[in-house]
Amino acid sequence: MLNFKKIISLILSVLLIICCFTGCSDKYKEAYIYFELLEKPKTVDPQTAYNDSELLVVRNIYEGLLRKDEHDEIGLGAAADYTYKGLTYTFDLRDDLVWSDGTPLTADDFVYGFRRAVDPKIKAPFANRLKNIQGAEAIINGSADVSTLAVKAVDDTTLTITMCREDVNFLETLTTSVCMPCNQEFFENSIGKYGLDAENTISNGSYRLSKWNKEDFGIRLYKNEEYNGYFKAENAAVFISCVDDESQAIRLKDGDCDIAFIPCDELDKIDNTLTNVGINNICWFMTISREYSPQVRGALLSAFSGDVYGSALPSGFSVAKSIYPEIIAADTDNIGFTKYDLDAAKTEMSAQVAGMEDKKFPQATMYYYNTENVEKIATAVLGHWQKNLSTFVNIKDSDNLSALQSEIATSTLDFSLFPITAKSDLFSEYASNFAAVSTATTPETLQQELLKDLTIVPVAYQSTNISYISSLENVVMSDDNGYIDFSFIVKQ
Repeated sequence: MLNFKKIISLILSVLLIICCFTGCSDKYKEAYIYFELLEKPKTVDPQTAYNDSELLVVRNIYEGLLRKDEHDEIGLGAAADYTYKGLTYTFDLRDDLVWSDGTPLTADDFVYGFRRAVDPKIKAPFANRLKNIQGAEAIINGSADVSTLAVKAVDDTTLTITMCREDVNFLETLTTSVCMPCNQEFFENSIGKYGLDAENTISNGSYRLSKWNKEDFGIRLYKNEEYNGYFKAENAAVFISCVDDESQAIRLKDGDCDIAFIPCDELDKIDNTLTNVGINNICWFMTISREYSPQVRGALLSAFSGDVYGSALPSGFSVAKSIYPEIIAADTDNIGFTKYDLDAAKTEMSAQVAGMEDKKFPQATMYYYNTENVEKIATAVLGHWQKNLSTFVNIKDSDNLSALQSEIATSTLDFSLFPITAKSDLFSEYASNFAAVSTATTPETLQQELLKDLTIVPVAYQSTNISYISSLENVVMSDDNGYIDFSFIVKQ
């Protein structure tokens, strides 16, 4: 009897070990990951998606010819292989490609997606990433038909893309939203609602969009069972929410979500139980109206320095030393900056004010993009000017970011303070934000041109932050295209 009990005990122990190394360890495959956004997406149409929330969803429900792996390296996606000869890429697609509704996905779907991307009627925000494809520039400019784009389907599983010039960034571009495929029949049957709700969204990525509740906001992404590619999801689903009236950091700590975008003013609430990853991809700028003379603008900038407002910068912010955030990797620190010289600023401003009506600086307002953090920066700068230059400037918040950004070219406001976000690490794409005032082709010359007019100056860098709980593994944050690919993430 004793030996029998020992045998039974041994069998149970072996079964327990087998359970732990099979069923127990695979529990993550049934896990739901809860993600918290800072803003609600308006569309998940990959050709028109633009903000972080939209790009994050697009990244996870679509797959391009190429795709970033868990090491953020470019690998194969929908393409099984490709070659490059002369200026022509030839992509051989996997022969098992299907859409989330079971419809076969062919080379024609990629052709249609590329044509939509460069069609000026679509107004794709990242169309210029494709300008080195033969015919693209003329189409984007409205002088040629989309059918002239040199993206052609040889057969159902072969696609060619011919370039008009070399593009060292093109393979990376192929991993981004603007290059995703689009099923023409499904798109046309959506009758203007493509990508605007779950019913009118079809996907070919690791996940499918199952539900999109817009009243009590929530998006549910489930593992795409029709997906046969190299990036099958390690978890069952991702539930995405956006709660306006609660702190994302507190929701993380309270267990209401697993991973979230965290605004900079909440970074001090992140404790050592959470992991935070930040990417420096935002630069805040101040503009000064051209209505002020060059001497007045020069005096103001001579009394402007990171030392003036540096102590007002919260977590996630730092003093800007260039017009480029860190992901652009431009070696332009302090080039073209006005040297801080408070005595010279006082002398010049005093002379300029003496010639003004009423012998005082005219009433003025600084409009800033509405965040509590930036109000503190504006207050520090304006307080310093008021104390030393006797310039009295009011501050007023604004939610109209595009109007503030247009001040780069128009300078219609007395002063403005706003961010520009780098959506990739490409200099040319970032430089397009300043195309209305410069045609410079290098980082150094662009910065020198912008700063010499004394109407614009970089103020602060800001990071985009994502925090997550300790039970998540394999969280990789890229510096573009929605930041997170959930297919790698394991939730223990």
